[in-house]
Amino acid sequence: MSSDFSDKLNLGEEIEGMSVREIVDSIGGYLLLQRTYSEFDFGKDNYYFETHDENLIGKLEAFEIVMSRQSFELQFDSETIKISMNPTDQEFVDLKRVLPIIINKRGRLTINE
Repeated sequence: MSSDFSDKLNLGEEIEGMSVREIVDSIGGYLLLQRTYSEFDFGKDNYYFETHDENLIGKLEAFEIVMSRQSFELQFDSETIKISMNPTDQEFVDLKRVLPIIINKRGRLTINE
């Protein structure tokens, strides 16, 4: 799968009067990574991902993230989610700082400058 976030709309003041479905649909493609602590797994961290495609949502066990200034790839099982991106210098610095915290040595992280 390949996604490009450039299809995200700028709603500005148009959001007023839109239905919830119209707002959700206007967000465009997205990828969410989440690390949670589950009280039912005896202190074990859980890793989840979610995308705009409801078929690509789930728990991550073994995974790899490969990131550069131009792309972000999440590889797991036999799937690869590739996202084109163009972060500012500060956004790239923030991603490099936050990703190791999120994956907490569970997955593999490669950052290509």
